[in-house]
Amino acid sequence: MVNKVKFERENVIRLASQLFWEKGFHATSTRDLQDAINMRPGSIYSAFGSKEGLYCESLKDYTLDMKNQIEGFLSTSDSIVGGLRAFVENVLIKTKACSPSAICMLVKANSEFADKDSHLYELSVDLAAKFEDYLTAIFEQAIEHNELSDKLSAIEYARFFQVHFTGLRGYVNRPGVEPLAQPMINQMFTVMKNLSIFPAQFFE
Repeated sequence: MVNKVKFERENVIRLASQLFWEKGFHATSTRDLQDAINMRPGSIYSAFGSKEGLYCESLKDYTLDMKNQIEGFLSTSDSIVGGLRAFVENVLIKTKACSPSAICMLVKANSEFADKDSHLYELSVDLAAKFEDYLTAIFEQAIEHNELSDKLSAIEYARFFQVHFTGLRGYVNRPGVEPLAQPMINQMFTVMKNLSIFPAQFFE
């Protein structure tokens, strides 16, 4: 029974996450949530405290899902950089059509709450920082395995990855640019492997 309750809660959070990712927090009404997760408002408030409480759980779930996806590709790839490339290709090409939004939910949250809800804004910033720490640890491994030059730090690689991945997600959402996705991904990883040729001032 405990496992069933846990599964049902996780399923509700996952469904809510998809809706919040698509519409954003403010544009998602209680009625939208009720229809998406098949729970009455009273049940939602009883289980999560508020719409905000459910959103917080959804944002955390989104971040965890991204990490799980990356871990999956890393576990089946011959290299760390290869696993990251496979993850990027999956998001930008293979599963793009079925994603609720082309924009990262964390980026979307950071923009939506910057001047409105400090608690949710702080949560989005905290989760983004932790995700950057996670990526930094991955790039530390890539450097240790001599997949990338040690002339740059792992955090610099992590920042480069985030900036270009986020930018490409937005760009490939434009109509008619689908054929450009793979060449741009190739370019992203080619540049990343050659970042050490840039002067130090480039990263300041």
